[in-house]
Amino acid sequence: MKGISSKANPRSKEAIPTQATKLTAAELFHPCDPDQFDFDTTDDINQSSPPLGLERAIDAIKLGVGVQSAGFNIFLMGSTGLGKHVIAQQLLLQHRDPDKPLFDWCYVNNFRDGNKPVALQLPAGMGKRLKSEIHALIEALKKTVPTLLQNEDYVQHADRLQNELNEREIAAFQSIEEKAKAQHCILKRSQNGYLIHPIKKDKVLSKEEFDKLPDDEKAVIDKSIEELRLLLVNLLKQVPHWDQEMKEKKNKLERDYMLITVDYLIGQLPEELLAIDSVSHYIENLKRHVLDNIPLFNGSLETEINEYTGQKLSFSPYTVYDVNIIVDNSDTDASPVIYEDNPTYANLIGRIEHKGELGTFVTNFTLIKPGAFHRANGGFLVIDVIQLLNKPFVWDVFKRTLLSNQIRLQPLEQLLSVNSIASLEPDSIPLDVKIILIGDRMMYYMLKQYDPEFSQLFKVQADCSEEINRTEESCLHYSQLIGQLQSDAKARPLDRTAVARLIEFAARQAEDGEKLTLHRGNISAIILEADFLARQHEQAVITDNLIQQAIEAKQFRSGYLKECITDNIQRGINQIDTQGSKIGQVNGLSIISVDENMFGRPCRITAVVHLGQSNVVNIEREVDMSGPSHSKGVMILTAYLREQYEQKQPLSFSATLTFEQSYGMIDGDSASAAELCALLSAIAQIPIKQNIAVTGAIDQHGNIEAIGGVNEKIEGFYDICNLKGLTGEQGVIIPRTNLAHLMVNENVRHSVQNGNFHIWVADHVDQVMNLLTEVAMGKINTKNQYPANSINAAIITRIKQMNKALNNSGSSKPLKRG
Repeated sequence: MKGISSKANPRSKEAIPTQATKLTAAELFHPCDPDQFDFDTTDDINQSSPPLGLERAIDAIKLGVGVQSAGFNIFLMGSTGLGKHVIAQQLLLQHRDPDKPLFDWCYVNNFRDGNKPVALQLPAGMGKRLKSEIHALIEALKKTVPTLLQNEDYVQHADRLQNELNEREIAAFQSIEEKAKAQHCILKRSQNGYLIHPIKKDKVLSKEEFDKLPDDEKAVIDKSIEELRLLLVNLLKQVPHWDQEMKEKKNKLERDYMLITVDYLIGQLPEELLAIDSVSHYIENLKRHVLDNIPLFNGSLETEINEYTGQKLSFSPYTVYDVNIIVDNSDTDASPVIYEDNPTYANLIGRIEHKGELGTFVTNFTLIKPGAFHRANGGFLVIDVIQLLNKPFVWDVFKRTLLSNQIRLQPLEQLLSVNSIASLEPDSIPLDVKIILIGDRMMYYMLKQYDPEFSQLFKVQADCSEEINRTEESCLHYSQLIGQLQSDAKARPLDRTAVARLIEFAARQAEDGEKLTLHRGNISAIILEADFLARQHEQAVITDNLIQQAIEAKQFRSGYLKECITDNIQRGINQIDTQGSKIGQVNGLSIISVDENMFGRPCRITAVVHLGQSNVVNIEREVDMSGPSHSKGVMILTAYLREQYEQKQPLSFSATLTFEQSYGMIDGDSASAAELCALLSAIAQIPIKQNIAVTGAIDQHGNIEAIGGVNEKIEGFYDICNLKGLTGEQGVIIPRTNLAHLMVNENVRHSVQNGNFHIWVADHVDQVMNLLTEVAMGKINTKNQYPANSINAAIITRIKQMNKALNNSGSSKPLKRG
């Protein structure tokens, strides 16, 4: 074949090797040498290093804890599985101020307005003491007062007052009786009161006898009776006043005697309590209430029984003297660190409970219950931001509380202005707390963008690293993390080989042989499963074999879907060729991710080129089964064709690309290299080997770029080749930039070592096509011609043929992007 003239970009052909590089088995894995560790088991590890990958988070928490100004709350961000809750707890416990004063908070009765309980702030430990002392005071009054009001001195004073009243009333009646006698009348007591009768010769006149008297004598008698009646009426009106006056004197006497006792008992209270102004004020109000309610203590009231139903009351009358401790820091040695896993309105702000009585709901200050804000006051409150945002009506109240620095306990129905049962209005409590919200990065940036108040409240961003560089030093630190996880899980110790195997597993989880994941969840799970196996095998120490068994067991449990797909390929239901050659067909590699299980799946990519509308059609895109990244990859390979071959003549052909037997959404650009190879094969009409699979993204100049899931993709194609029979010619081409990510399993490494399977790394699509077709792509020479028998020469010839045929048909259109 003669050389074909063409103009191409010289830059795209600079220093491109003609051959891909075959890897050795040693290059497929980044092992961890257990001899680098100086311990026998994880029980020997000294936990002295700071937490891995948390330098930014530690600095942020130090800043948030150190700056006391408003708004320096902390948002701890990172993906799920990093152990952010554990990290937050550990860092806060390390950096809290042990010298910061702590306080107890109590609610007590407001004796002037029972609907507005009073909040008391007390030094830590004084809440319990106040409650105990007040309870002892009331109990002492209940025992002392009845005895006090029965002693001889008090009884004599009370009797003397009663005698004075009796003598006064007797004297007043005697005065009226004497006047009646002087006017020939007499007073007689009846059931209906007093009656006045006329007498004559010391004998009461009957009605008949009175009627026989002369009229002038009857008039005198009537006048006398009326005067006596008025005197009697006036006296009877004065008697209640005398009784009230006497009652007040008795109450004063009772109060004076009671005051001496109350003052004495209050004087016995600890001086450190009375020295607190709020407590002293409360004691004065309590003293006044006791003196105003002496019947509660003298045994004259049935205090525990409802007078209508005879049932026990919901609240004892003595409840008004209780002390409701809502925050007790008596056993706390430093600022509290509280994690609220269910941040509902009531769990954050607190609540006011009610009791049923006589068909209605009643409450008082003793039914005030604290929330997380109360318990964390003076310390730190850790909350999951997703849980916080999921709870209705909570976010706005959460922000309002932080902005006001006040814990205002208000029923939710009142907040929403809907009908509610009668409730209390407790004093607000000053808030001194640092909030640590835990969430992922996307949530942080969304809140920062859409909620203007969020930036005011959370000025400190604490970012947790997802992974760390894998060095000898970091492996030593990682062994400490493994030891900590083993200790937290209360599992058997791991020997150094098990630690090394876990580090290799962590690198595999990071999808990078030179990195280590910091996601603790999977590491802890493997340790626990290995500990279970050790218990079954009665081994005192976890070895690398047990770690490997745990990893394989986990893969087996989650491998049903992979087995189904592999079985369909083996049975020929899903067609994947691992031998032979075909034009316009290549084996690509995709990833299927279900939950935490990820595995590679070979896929047949085909391309068809024919005379037509001069466009490249991505079939997946046309039927809305292509994600944006995949569509972008097709557009990039189209740009490569333009840059490579459309310098002097249009690409007047139609082409279609598709993933055969694919029934779900396809995304990502990792198949764009394979798709380009299929398209180039279809244009040049040169067959591609089916025993080699390809993965890699491309740029517009044909350079092969890194992709994700490289280990799973290699293993996925290997499993299919192994089932169909290894020939020694099968393998996978990957981007050279993925070389650092290789952590393939032992089966693949063993086959590569024995020459039964191969892995190549490539930098450019030319190298890939050369390996897939055993035909050189061909470099343009000084005469702007490609060598004969090269792929590029065949492509240029085919393009010219199609352009000529298209021109003869009278239609010519440029290539459209697919």
